[in-house]
Amino acid sequence: MLQQIRTEFGDVQVGTEACFDHLVRCLDDPDPATRCLAVCGLASSHDARAVDHLVRMLDDPAPEVRSRAALALGKLGERHAGPALVEAARRADPGLHQASIMALGELDSGLGVLSGALRAGDPSERVRAAVALGETRDVEAIPPLTDALLDDDAAVRVCAREALEKIRESPVF
Repeated sequence: MLQQIRTEFGDVQVGTEACFDHLVRCLDDPDPATRCLAVCGLASSHDARAVDHLVRMLDDPAPEVRSRAALALGKLGERHAGPALVEAARRADPGLHQASIMALGELDSGLGVLSGALRAGDPSERVRAAVALGETRDVEAIPPLTDALLDDDAAVRVCAREALEKIRESPVF
């Protein structure tokens, strides 16, 4: 049984085409909180058509919307979102950068960006990159993570070790 919700456009059943269309329309709402909710709804839809709409939201004026859009792209898991996330990870927007790094880990793509972030000057950035590399479960992440075992920061070393364990325990190893 589909759940029905009331919107300004009338009643909409969750999981239907009308619901998807409603979420897309809400991405243009003047209220950033509404746009955030729409981004989260599209991520939960597991619909590949949401990728282009969410990529557009990486340029939203509200920092929270941009960050949530990046995380939503990671949740969708569509590899063709990778290039937009790589570009977003290179921006000077710290929140978007962090969210994009984490999303790339969910996408199993962007190893070059994540490996570069693992060598960045900021320890918190290196920690996030190590965690994201572990999420990829890609054997190509082993060399940069192995190098990170010698990092000056103890938290980076711990996260690198945990990421290597995650890769080792994955079915690809």
